[in-house]
Amino acid sequence: MAITSLVLGIIAFPGLCCYGIPGFALGLVALILGRMALGRIRNSGGAVGGQGIAQAGWILGLIAVVISAIIIVVWIVLGAAFSIFSILQPSPTP
Repeated sequence: MAITSLVLGIIAFPGLCCYGIPGFALGLVALILGRMALGRIRNSGGAVGGQGIAQAGWILGLIAVVISAIIIVVWIVLGAAFSIFSILQPSPTP
């Protein structure tokens, strides 16, 4: 689970280029899996390793989720702004 979290957290960053939506989904899954892996590692009492990998995975997932949320909000704001400006500006008639 820790390695999956790390891999998804890394893959989430190229997903940010696609309007932030794949980056958000992959980052969220990485965040959840990383926290679950950390919980299992801590509950094992030292029998299971990989705490650093799990921690890196959930941190990368968190960063990807935050960045993609910002990207999505910017796209929504820009889309709303340009649609309002196109409504307010009359089109020229020939």
